[in-house]
Amino acid sequence: MSDSVEKIKERLGIAEVVGGYLKLEKAGKNLRARCPFHNEKTPSFFVSPDRSSYYCFGCGAKGDIFSFVEQFESLDFKGALKLLADRAGVKLEYERGSFSDGKAGREKIFQILEEATGYFEANLKLNDEARNYLQKRGVAEKTRVAFRLGYAPDEWRSLLTHLKNKKFTENDLEKTGLIKKSETGGSPRFGGASNYYDRFRGRLIFPIADSAGRIVGFSGRILEGKPDDAKYINSPETELFIKSRILYGLDKAKAEIRRRDFAVLVEGQMDLLMSHQASVANTVASSGTALTNEHINLLKRFSNRLLLVFDPDEAGFKAALRGAGLALTRGLEVKVAVLPKGLDPADLILRNLTDWKDALKNAIFLIDFLLAKILNKGYDKRQLAKAVEKEVLPYIASLKSRIEQSHYISEIADKTDIKEDALWAELRKTTPVIEVGKGSPPTLGANYGEVKEKLTKRELLERRLFGLLFAEKDKKLENELKNIFDVAEFKTALEFWQPFREEVVFEAEANWGDGISEGEIAELLVNLKNEKLREKFLQKTKELAEAEKMGENIRVRKLMEECQKLSKEITNY
Repeated sequence: MSDSVEKIKERLGIAEVVGGYLKLEKAGKNLRARCPFHNEKTPSFFVSPDRSSYYCFGCGAKGDIFSFVEQFESLDFKGALKLLADRAGVKLEYERGSFSDGKAGREKIFQILEEATGYFEANLKLNDEARNYLQKRGVAEKTRVAFRLGYAPDEWRSLLTHLKNKKFTENDLEKTGLIKKSETGGSPRFGGASNYYDRFRGRLIFPIADSAGRIVGFSGRILEGKPDDAKYINSPETELFIKSRILYGLDKAKAEIRRRDFAVLVEGQMDLLMSHQASVANTVASSGTALTNEHINLLKRFSNRLLLVFDPDEAGFKAALRGAGLALTRGLEVKVAVLPKGLDPADLILRNLTDWKDALKNAIFLIDFLLAKILNKGYDKRQLAKAVEKEVLPYIASLKSRIEQSHYISEIADKTDIKEDALWAELRKTTPVIEVGKGSPPTLGANYGEVKEKLTKRELLERRLFGLLFAEKDKKLENELKNIFDVAEFKTALEFWQPFREEVVFEAEANWGDGISEGEIAELLVNLKNEKLREKFLQKTKELAEAEKMGENIRVRKLMEECQKLSKEITNY
């Protein structure tokens, strides 16, 4: 594994990797950008090509290409490794672990899910009904292969038997969500041999991947209407599959979202497949779940613009509105594309591809859409005012920009004859659609920012000089510092700054990107020596005051001599 890591680092520079996600600009010998891990207006995120590392002065995020991809893509190390290996063209060799201990770790779960995906794919090739269904819905062979669609045989223990033959235990499989335990114990249906059975049976299977493309769960759709069966069933939440953090198709859509600078959000898997097939590859799907903060965080990393495709039925409309409100509150620009009544994206694309693309092209901003919807209902003046108050103002209150709020207040006043003063007064009392907790972003790693705020003037000088020492590895500077400190003090200072090595080096390079002269270094050393003398003088004067108070005449005379000597040294500096 360590060989693979080194090969990837040899082939991929940090500027290339980070530059694939962020717009980098030159900053001396380094590069900088706005930090993707916290909100900021002034760039404080620095990348060093020489040291293959990054550091943010705003939130403390730091590391190498692997930690960056882990944080940006919300992956574990193995996920980041796979993503970067694919990009670098490095083949990863994994050793299959022993599973006799019955403990299903993350890697084991990934292996089981991958094995299950292959099994479902193979069964789809053998099932005419499933393939005919896909053909009827317009899903091309290329799309089927790209999204690894499969079929779960309509048998109670087909997958379970297959995976047990691969030496996985029932305990392992239960933790993946692929099998269920009978509530009645061993079943006669299975000859009393087992109380486990397959969760997915007789269904078209949509594998769901994380942003690195690793399978984390499944969604299964029935092929024939069965009165007692749900149209779709999904994997239960597991260690890997957490619905609030997964968007179907993001692994394939993220590059296109970044390129086009907006994401299209649809509801179902079939909608997503057909949208990608229609070359709208910046599409992701919520898979029937409400849009969450975690979903928004994922999307914000690639773009701050979101286009929602509303389901025309009332339930879908209300659910989409809740998600839209959350997106507005988080600072996203939200547009809405409304489809003809009775058609979902997959149906519309199959019927008329031009109509689908026109629907996206003609999408309008959410608040414009909400206002137009109200105006088209033929309300009288009183009903109109109430509708604006209830259905539009909460979304305006969700906007982060006061300028945008002012724009919409003026627009509403113009189109409804409601006075702007009245609208502003009501807006001030209006709660945003979804309140989002405020506060500072979580710090990542050692919080140098907090330490920096508490430093004395002497420690600030130390910070600069040790930053230069770490950056340049200058033996002459090291000796100069050792002359100012005694041996123990130098060792203590070195140990204090070592955990912040990356931070102080980046800061030194940011301050002296074009180089620092010997004269400037000499001035810093003089100031550091002077501050140490001042601190020592202050300490001795405190001791002198205590000695005088206690009547210790001999100690008083000694301390007075030391104070006079220190005062003279300070004057000479």
